[in-house]
Amino acid sequence: MKITLETEYAIRIVDYLTRVGKLAGASQISEATAAPLRFTKNILQKLTRGGIVSSYKGIYGGYELGRLPEEISLYDVMEATDGPIRLNRCLAGKHECSYAADKQRCPYYETFRELSDDMERKMRKFRFSSVVHDRWLKSFVCRPGQQNYHC
Repeated sequence: MKITLETEYAIRIVDYLTRVGKLAGASQISEATAAPLRFTKNILQKLTRGGIVSSYKGIYGGYELGRLPEEISLYDVMEATDGPIRLNRCLAGKHECSYAADKQRCPYYETFRELSDDMERKMRKFRFSSVVHDRWLKSFVCRPGQQNYHC
């Protein structure tokens, strides 16, 4: 399983807005995240609909986080761009299994469900505030030319 390019850009966008901590324009976000501007605008719309980002119109408009970084999980961002994250389509609930004789659940269903649930739990634990904290700590501890296990 791979995350989509859209989700990868969405993660970069939220990371950038977390680190900047202030209003930023779509062009500025696009440049900082190396995401095409058109793609950036579409992703920002999805993140805004998901309540992760707040959008402000006008001459002094732009985008900023809609919640505190410690309230935004990796799962939140992935769900805003790709919808619910499931390992297999059979977990979506409306798919008829073409492998199982009864068309309900094949022998792999429970394994797929458990793996999906575990992955979701782990993604929900990750908070964007931890990345900012780790980067700040590293910049404080690591000086140019200094080599230690933190750097």
